Amino acid sequence: MSQTFDTQIDGAIRQSGLRRTMPRAAVAAVLHRHPGHHTVEEIEAAIEREYPPARGIARSSVYRALEALETAGLVVAVRGAQEEAQFEWAGSRTHHHLICDGCGHVSEVTLARVRSLEQEARREHGFDTRVRHLALRGTCHGCREAGGQAAGEGGKAR
Repeated sequence: MSQTFDTQIDGAIRQSGLRRTMPRAAVAAVLHRHPGHHTVEEIEAAIEREYPPARGIARSSVYRALEALETAGLVVAVRGAQEEAQFEWAGSRTHHHLICDGCGHVSEVTLARVRSLEQEARREHGFDTRVRHLALRGTCHGCREAGGQAAGEGGKAR
C-alpha cells in the first residue's frame, strides 16, 4: 500500500475520533480498497495478502477493529437473514440497504425520502439525526413471486 493511501486511512480514523491502531488501519485499508460487502474471513485473507505489517493479526483483533470502526461510522455492518455479518467501508457517503429475510439478498439503494424523515424528526421532535446508513428488512420480489419461499436458497448477500 502506498504511503499516501496509508495517510488517507489514518486521517479518516483519527478524524472519526478513534486512536489509530494496526488492526484498525489494516481493516479500514482493506475495506476501503475493496468496495462491497465482505465477511470477516475475507477481510482476514486480504490483510494477509495486502497489508504485511498486520500479517498474523488475531481474529478477535479484527472483530474489535470492525466494532470500533462501525461505532465511529467508518464501516457499515450488513446482517442478512441466516447470514454472517458482512462489512463495507462507509467513509462519508450515505447509503441504504434492502435486506430480504427470505433469501438473504442485500441490495444497495439510495432512498431520497430519508432526508425528509430527518427533517421531520427535527421539526416534530427537535431531534437532529445523522442517517448515513439505513437497512430495511422485508421480502424481495423473487421471494414474493415464489410464495414467500426463499428464491435462490442460501443466496449470499451482495
